[in-house]
Amino acid sequence: MSNKNINWILGEKYNINEDTEKFIKDFQSRIWISYRYNFIPLLPSFDFSFTSDMGWGCMIRSGQMILAETISRHKLGRKWRLSKGKNKHFSLAHKDILKYFLDIPNIDCDFSIHRIVQLGIQYDRTPGDWYGPETISFILKELLDNHKINIKIDIAKESMIIKEKLINFFNENNDSLLLLIPLRLGLNKVNEDYKNTIFKFLEFSQSVGFIGGRPAKSIYCVGHNNSSLIYLDPHTTQKTVSNDLYFPTMNQLQSYHTLKPLYMNYNELDPSLALGFYIKNKEDLYLFLDKIKVLFNESKQIFEIIETFEEYNNLKKQISNCFSLSTEEDTEWELLG
Repeated sequence: MSNKNINWILGEKYNINEDTEKFIKDFQSRIWISYRYNFIPLLPSFDFSFTSDMGWGCMIRSGQMILAETISRHKLGRKWRLSKGKNKHFSLAHKDILKYFLDIPNIDCDFSIHRIVQLGIQYDRTPGDWYGPETISFILKELLDNHKINIKIDIAKESMIIKEKLINFFNENNDSLLLLIPLRLGLNKVNEDYKNTIFKFLEFSQSVGFIGGRPAKSIYCVGHNNSSLIYLDPHTTQKTVSNDLYFPTMNQLQSYHTLKPLYMNYNELDPSLALGFYIKNKEDLYLFLDKIKVLFNESKQIFEIIETFEEYNNLKKQISNCFSLSTEEDTEWELLG
């Protein structure tokens, strides 16, 4: 393939020969959340003394990143960029968003690792345990349900989207929606047949990427370059940032952004992942559903779109008689398609 036909895809398309600066500005504007150390101990009342999540918190960090990107889209818009022009003026418009994710057990840090592991106890996860994409999806939903931001999370349970449920949501709310779709795309490795579908989803304007990665090593995937996945990696350990009058200093700001896109072969993916889509309103929902219909006519279908609650309940009863539907714990699967 000639360079003329190669593009970077981050929901938007950038030609590799002509749009390098635009691509880097877009990628750099994504909030990068990595391992941290020297934070206040997690759950001291449970006799845990973890002051770092190094080695086990990568799915938590990946979940924080997909949520941070969603909130950024909601508050700042898709065109917002961290740096502008040749003088590299850095915007602090997202300062309040960064605060949500600081590693502090504080009311202003609603999506901190402290809040996440606190809720993780309800899902049989304690500090030091690895979280799967489905578990972190449910925890993020609970956190966002109790937050003042006008965004809610819907999770496609059993890899099924209920169209009636989503339409009702927008009929009854002025909120936007983060739709998370936990999937299992294979047994021990990701099924090659789903590659084109995954890549095409990353081209949707509604896409906020997916959380997944290599086995037991989570990453946050934000796009592709026609052949490889482009991702943000939480596996760098940085010192915890303080929430004080000087936050964020330039060093602190730069610790939440990276100029270096990383690339991974599709075949390296763990089969468990969760796709994410930010759907702004009902009009955007119909556009999203129409694009899925077109895509599934052209590429391998990786989840179901169910029209009504009644249809969903009937289908769920039929399937539950055959096998379990968890995307994380079970070792036996019926392959999609």
